[in-house]
Amino acid sequence: MDKRIQAVHDRKSDRIAGRFMKGIDLFEGIKGVCKKFGVEAAQFQCLGSLEYATYVQPDQNEDGTLYYSSENITDSPVELLSGTGFVGLDMEGELEVHFHGMIVDCNKNITGGHFIDGKNPVAVTIEFILFPLNGIKMQRDLDEIYGIPVFQFREKE
Repeated sequence: MDKRIQAVHDRKSDRIAGRFMKGIDLFEGIKGVCKKFGVEAAQFQCLGSLEYATYVQPDQNEDGTLYYSSENITDSPVELLSGTGFVGLDMEGELEVHFHGMIVDCNKNITGGHFIDGKNPVAVTIEFILFPLNGIKMQRDLDEIYGIPVFQFREKE
């Protein structure tokens, strides 16, 4: 695991807590911690600072159908005021992070949305807590209504 990642497993509570240092991508950090501790399903929370944030937000067509906006990229560092997400498996069985967060930029603008993998590097620190879901299998599969890949929650076999 990258030396810019600190993570400790509290076996009594079965929680993993730690921090990511400058330059670590938020998603890559979470996936790295999960790989180190053998976690395939988890919920997590975090806060801290990012060099910039990349996210999408919901939008709506005239007929009422939903879609995501194009990527928004902040033009300054941001404080991640609140962030929460899930870790599970994608349709090919690889670790995947689903994360939503609220940020404030250097111009004091507050916004947020659905963050994009690989495009959210840490500025100073991100502190996190990860809650492994040992008896649950979370893997993306196509949603019956929208036909898009979403996490499906099942008991682990």
